[in-house]
Amino acid sequence: MTVYNFIEIYNETFKYIEKEYGAEAVKDLWQTISAQWCVHLDDLVREKGLEGMVEYWAGNGGTLGREKAVYEISLQDGVLAGIMHKCPSVGELIERNRKIYHGELNYCNHCLALYGPVANRYSFEMLWNIDTDEAGRCTGKCSWTSYKK
Repeated sequence: MTVYNFIEIYNETFKYIEKEYGAEAVKDLWQTISAQWCVHLDDLVREKGLEGMVEYWAGNGGTLGREKAVYEISLQDGVLAGIMHKCPSVGELIERNRKIYHGELNYCNHCLALYGPVANRYSFEMLWNIDTDEAGRCTGKCSWTSYKK
């Protein structure tokens, strides 16, 4: 299985769970993934704070670089700012002609649900602005900020 298959399976799983069990069940899944699988981010934030977040996403071998995202990230005056110009996951789903998860929640909501709790654990706030189309579906573009509470 490739990462591209994983993205598609992730998307379809979100749709299935919301259809069968509701949006709260999707949120529960995201909470579980955050707690059990965001261990590397947790370690970096605990040890390095905002610098750890930068390292996680944009550092040497960071997730956004590995995923070939088109993004900008900066850390200035105690505020991390990120801009995702082209999300590789949403782009992959579009390229594969797949309907992107959109219901009460949408595919892009999983980022805040996964990463926000890790940041909060160490007294950081994360705010996300997800671009959506006229139907409220994520477009693969977003921005986020994080700072000490």
